[in-house]
Amino acid sequence: DSAKYDDLKSRYERFQSQSFKNLDYDFDSVRTQRQSPFSERKQAQYQRLNLPDLPTTTIGSFPQTREVRKYRADWKNQRISDEAYKEFLENEIARWIKIQEEIGLDVLVHGEFERNDMVEFFGEKLQGFLVTKFGWVQSYGSRAVKPPVIYGDVKWTEPLTVKETVYAQSLTDKPVKGMLTGPVTILNWSFERVDIPRTTVQDQIALAINAEVLALEENGIKVIQVDEPALREGLPLRSEYHEQYLKDAVHSFKLATSSVK
Repeated sequence: DSAKYDDLKSRYERFQSQSFKNLDYDFDSVRTQRQSPFSERKQAQYQRLNLPDLPTTTIGSFPQTREVRKYRADWKNQRISDEAYKEFLENEIARWIKIQEEIGLDVLVHGEFERNDMVEFFGEKLQGFLVTKFGWVQSYGSRAVKPPVIYGDVKWTEPLTVKETVYAQSLTDKPVKGMLTGPVTILNWSFERVDIPRTTVQDQIALAINAEVLALEENGIKVIQVDEPALREGLPLRSEYHEQYLKDAVHSFKLATSSVK
């Protein structure tokens, strides 16, 4: 009835206003420019990593086979133990590290077998996100995804990708790169709140990714890739807004990545 609707609406509006900006974010204390110019970094990288002039690598994610999906589903539904799932993931990582070494790649990856989707995975682990159970959205063809819902302040609370990346690095003398989804893509592929400026949410996500970048660096990972495949998907239809959108996107990317050495 109308009274019940008004009550629910009022409670919802109070929740919305109270669940955002409760955390203090010191954006000004985080670097948005690298500490040294690219020419110096490039030389140091090639010397330290012993890379050829044209190093080879892969995009980062390997096929999510039926077996991989089954193990993940069994684990989420508590049909197998945490230890059994961890053992499966480590076996897959080890198998594919060996394959990459055998075919002569220079910078290796762990394969992302623990990730269901490049955005949903981060939505499951970052504070301020909610992942639905049946909120499927068609991506293309028969592929569907579940965009996470951003309901409040976004914050990094624990390492997201360090465990698998460090394990992969322990198996090889070649560099293994960390792989993260960028803040613009995470925002564009999530359901956002309409009452909060996109730039505010985007920069909060950037700080969360920045924390993960630093965690990877602190654990000895020397190559870190941050992907922004959905950069243009949020581009406004009106051309007069393009410049500001791209400027904000670049700022968020720098916020996420510039604190490393």
